[in-house]
Amino acid sequence: MNKGALILFIGAALVAPLAHAQGDSQSGVFAEALIEGTASAPVPLHEEFAAVIRVLQAQTHDSGPILIKARRLFRFEQQAQCGRVIFSLSQPSSSTEWPIGGQLNVCEDGLPPWRICKDKPDVLIAPQDHCPDNTEPQETPEVAKAIKEALAKGDLSHEQVLQQLKDAIEKKGTAK
Repeated sequence: MNKGALILFIGAALVAPLAHAQGDSQSGVFAEALIEGTASAPVPLHEEFAAVIRVLQAQTHDSGPILIKARRLFRFEQQAQCGRVIFSLSQPSSSTEWPIGGQLNVCEDGLPPWRICKDKPDVLIAPQDHCPDNTEPQETPEVAKAIKEALAKGDLSHEQVLQQLKDAIEKKGTAK
């Protein structure tokens, strides 16, 4: 696997579970960064992250902990308890920073911002709820704008990361 694919794999392997984690210290690092401005915490030693941690530690030849570092970019106006956070990975013991990470929208409770339904754009609904007409909720205009601006600056959407990860895995599977 080439270096770009490795970085993509590591990023996707960590970002999706961490961004959707609830109630553990990693969802807390994003919420803490939103509240305090910055935060960091070790990548958890869960089985799902073990391979990624080993790869990063092998790159540095250092068994020191891998940290998630997060920083608040801004808070939303409509949902002041929520905002956009940027994060990356580092290993302080080897003075290594990886270009692995991204941005996400998070609220102080660690959950994503509330959303809206097409037929009721002035009513916020919880991120896990569905619209009364059974349609999928949408991001609020300011959250959608933050995502659009990040994509315009070169960040990848969640779907693009997943597709590139899928492509990298398929390519590795066909390479002998």
